[in-house]
Amino acid sequence: MLRSIVILGGLILVGAGSPAAAERVDSAACKGFELEKAALEKAGIAEDVAKGPEWAKTNLAPDRLRKVGRFIHLDEQLKFRCPDVIAAAAVRQMEEQARLRALAALERARLWEESMKKVVPPERKPKTKVAEIKKRARQKGIPPLPERKSR
Repeated sequence: MLRSIVILGGLILVGAGSPAAAERVDSAACKGFELEKAALEKAGIAEDVAKGPEWAKTNLAPDRLRKVGRFIHLDEQLKFRCPDVIAAAAVRQMEEQARLRALAALERARLWEESMKKVVPPERKPKTKVAEIKKRARQKGIPPLPERKSR
């Protein structure tokens, strides 16, 4: 008995996952799905979806629940029947992330340059008494003392 139930369930699942159910649609339909989903996102449906089904059941009106269902349906249609739209959106997102990383790198470089302008060069080595004595001796015509080669 259990074996026949498992086989029947498997046949149902195989029938539900038929290639006819997952056919691609034309680009005009994909564009329509994308525009409708964007309109629903603008209405705040994505935030409602993110809060979860239990929250939605208790806090949303039936009309809003239908919009949430439509949003989920459109999202699935775009993911499974319009993979080119999703791929293009992913490419746009990656380009935007790369642009933001480049802007952040430019800002870090600008801040580094500004901080380097504030760095004060080290002071020169102060003149020692020995150097000062040698200088006076040369001015007075006194021959220089012999330099020590080693200690």
